[in-house]
Amino acid sequence: MDLILDRWLHILAGITWIGLLYYFNFIQVPGVGKALAEKDSGGPGPAAINKYLAPKALLWFRMSAAVTWITGLSALVKLGGGMQGIIDAFTLSGG
Repeated sequence: MDLILDRWLHILAGITWIGLLYYFNFIQVPGVGKALAEKDSGGPGPAAINKYLAPKALLWFRMSAAVTWITGLSALVKLGGGMQGIIDAFTLSGG
């Protein structure tokens, strides 16, 4: 894959990964807690979130995390001249 395309895919996947992390922490978890507290509202409650939204959001979260890591490692290999690029990045050595 071209390095520029690899970088853009890495950036977009990272934005998706971080965005979904914020969704889970600041929207879904408090929303489920609020839905559990309002038992007499007559709505679908937390079941709607946990049954329909959470599995899709978790799939996107996992896949964006995996794509972020894979494209990041690919960029390190391309920029660092092979496996040495990954080793240099994780040991904070090299140029």
